[in-house]
Amino acid sequence: MFIRNVKLGRPLEIYINRDGYNYKVISKIEEVAEDHICVTLIASKNRVFMFKSTDVVDIVYREDEKMWKWKSVKGSVMTLDGEKFHCFTTKAEGESYNRRNAYRVYVGEKLVVKYMVHDMDKLKKLKDNEALHSQQIFNYDAGADVLKEDCYRYVDCNAFLKDISELGAGFYMDQELLPGDEIMFEYETEFGTIGGTARVVRKLASRRSSFLYYYGTRLMETTGNLTQYIYSMQRKQLKRAKELKK
Repeated sequence: MFIRNVKLGRPLEIYINRDGYNYKVISKIEEVAEDHICVTLIASKNRVFMFKSTDVVDIVYREDEKMWKWKSVKGSVMTLDGEKFHCFTTKAEGESYNRRNAYRVYVGEKLVVKYMVHDMDKLKKLKDNEALHSQQIFNYDAGADVLKEDCYRYVDCNAFLKDISELGAGFYMDQELLPGDEIMFEYETEFGTIGGTARVVRKLASRRSSFLYYYGTRLMETTGNLTQYIYSMQRKQLKRAKELKK
């Protein structure tokens, strides 16, 4: 598929490799042309995300059950009709992409993770304040950032990392979380520290563990050595499986 054939209004997954870390964001497709695609501006806490020349950026588009991936696209900010968008440029044809190809390996590691707690009273005050003093996204307000930071905090919690892939990970925990909640984790391997931020996408009652809940998560940020670790673990586990069959 070529960029020009994607449909407006659909989500676009953006994968960014920067300085040894992998990041993932999702934004809505707003404009399509022969060699580029524009999405709703990616921003957090009034700060617009700016691409670096050293970033390696891939984008993934889904239509029904099919998916396509464009590798090493160029990311930038573009102004169209006075409004800013993030734009990704490529003349290459997107390749068919199967999310199931992301091999999941068993980890079996006990670790301490951090989960985000929201202070609902402070969040309400912040929203009331923003309603009174609404600002455009480009008018950066450092004071508002401080208020937002004060609404969230991370708490330590014992967990068991069952498995991991390039896209997601499975955790057992006693703490009850909701879809959309985030977990920060790290553990040591022969390739160094593996870690990142995972967002909860599903919760199940645990039946095979001493923990109360099992969480399926989507990885939003990871260390750059995750891929190497997964491939190494995959080879070891496949080798072990073949030996058991003999």
